[in-house]
Amino acid sequence: MRPLALPALVLLTGLLACGCALTAKKVPTPAAQITSEDLAQLPKPPDERYFLILFGSHDLLRRPQYTHTWATLVRMRASDAGPCGTVTPGCIDPALDVHTISWLPTKGTIDPRNYTVEPGRNYELHETLRLVYDTKQSVAVWGPYEVWHGFAHRFLVQKQFLDTGSVGYQCVDTRGEAARLGNGCDCIHAVTDMDPIYPRWRYPLAVYGKPATANLTRRFMHSPIWIDPKTTHDWLLSRLGLGAYPLQKRKYIGKSEEHTDGAPADLDSRSLPVPVVPPKQKEPTPKTAPGIENKKPIDPVKKP
Repeated sequence: MRPLALPALVLLTGLLACGCALTAKKVPTPAAQITSEDLAQLPKPPDERYFLILFGSHDLLRRPQYTHTWATLVRMRASDAGPCGTVTPGCIDPALDVHTISWLPTKGTIDPRNYTVEPGRNYELHETLRLVYDTKQSVAVWGPYEVWHGFAHRFLVQKQFLDTGSVGYQCVDTRGEAARLGNGCDCIHAVTDMDPIYPRWRYPLAVYGKPATANLTRRFMHSPIWIDPKTTHDWLLSRLGLGAYPLQKRKYIGKSEEHTDGAPADLDSRSLPVPVVPPKQKEPTPKTAPGIENKKPIDPVKKP
């Protein structure tokens, strides 16, 4: 074999994979149709704060069927923020309103060689952790970081869309049925499809497991959705009952954009120039997507 044959083969393989991602049809989620102008019109609910936690996992060999990326949004009363007594490991403090996008096959096992869409669902936070630890995966966590209420709205619209059953699961969604029809996604794109700017090829499936979550964290950090992004609110981990798990705490080091009231803010306010597919004409955001505006106020819970 000539010296350049192997590098050329590797390059060709990478280009083919990128091409699949470029032509793959993205799931038409209403969360990606929301603009920062739409979010700026949402009144901030009084006495509420929002926190985002990003998780990534894989087994020792980082086999695709034993990897996962997911995200949890926590809504709580501002007056309840901070450490709070003793929380039973594996249980969530009832004062917290917790929403997790953890997109997996309904059957609970992943087949990377299946290029057809199958039923999928969101798994709850502790349900996800039990599943990945049962398959000998290690878990890394970024955050908790505080986010502004506009991003929380986009996140909740995305989760509500997934929960309607309008989209299925496919491990490699840049090929096969999901790529042709835009009716399925994997765990990574279940979170990133809410991104109105970056197409799927900016979240390549060649990066999966913990590296995929690191890439997702980096992308989000480049948008002004954060409140004091250098600070992690570790007290929230214990209140979520996560002290029972051997989580690997990761610290993001790099550029971050802080939210400023009155300034363009959210995922469509990118700070780094990137090639972008020309945007399609915006469709009205479905009124059925509740987000945060229709949620009931959080009732006070007495601290133990």
